[in-house]
Amino acid sequence: MCLARDPLDGSHTCGLAEEVFAALPWPCVVWRLDGQRAVMVNEAFRREFGTARGRAGPAWLDSHLQPTGTADEFVLCDAHAPPRRYRMTRQLLDVPPEAFHAVFLMPLPDDDPGDEPAASSFAALRPDVSLTRRESQVLEGIMCGKLNKVIASELCISPKTVELHRANLMAKLRVHNVVELARAVLDLSPRQDDMATSLQEPL
Repeated sequence: MCLARDPLDGSHTCGLAEEVFAALPWPCVVWRLDGQRAVMVNEAFRREFGTARGRAGPAWLDSHLQPTGTADEFVLCDAHAPPRRYRMTRQLLDVPPEAFHAVFLMPLPDDDPGDEPAASSFAALRPDVSLTRRESQVLEGIMCGKLNKVIASELCISPKTVELHRANLMAKLRVHNVVELARAVLDLSPRQDDMATSLQEPL
């Protein structure tokens, strides 16, 4: 299926885009540029909001998500669910002969002291990537090979919150799984031999 149109033979931009959106761990909704109804919502969107394609779209977003005052940050306003924060990213998809709006909603972890920016050793290695204190703690647990439930128990947070932090880490580092995440960190860490050599050099 190609964004709610008939299937096409071979690879094509529209079909590839839909496959990518469907596989995202974050809620995603797509509608035609000149339309008001969603032509595609991914499984994460249906799971998060209980809303299928027929009900989703720009009007649903406007009525359920309110800006918080922080750039690109919105809070879910639903009488049947507790408030929850999301970072919203919008993208225009030009797929001739039509164009589409795509909206991605990355759930943000609950506010806690761990969400303050952290001055971690990783920040010194990658000054272009800003991690919160909690993200740094989750990253440390991942690098020690701990399971999500173990990290959650040690940090006194839920396993789902650990999953959100892990998803945010992978998004910030532009990796697709935990193995790539660990490799990205290890590749940036100074090697023991290099550190020993630097310590032996005269000042």
